[in-house]
Amino acid sequence: MNMARIAGTVVSGTRADGNGSSRYLLVEDCDQWGKGRNDFLVALDLVGAERGQMVLVAQGSSCRWVKEAEDRPIDTLVVAIVETVDEHGVVAYRE
Repeated sequence: MNMARIAGTVVSGTRADGNGSSRYLLVEDCDQWGKGRNDFLVALDLVGAERGQMVLVAQGSSCRWVKEAEDRPIDTLVVAIVETVDEHGVVAYRE
């Protein structure tokens, strides 16, 4: 899993993934402090994340282990909203 920050949404009127009610988000890879790395992906949102929040994203074939992505062409999922990151006893990030 990687940490990312929600940068926005991706809207498509025509979809072949079978997840018509799910939302796609534009996520920017970030460090433990929440600083963006200018590297973006599109991810299926499973947790209701909002713009600016730090999230955990899962990538690859393991994404198809959840019901919402099973047997569908999905390879990046938002799976958690990060509340706190503790690095060696120092709070690096807090929502």
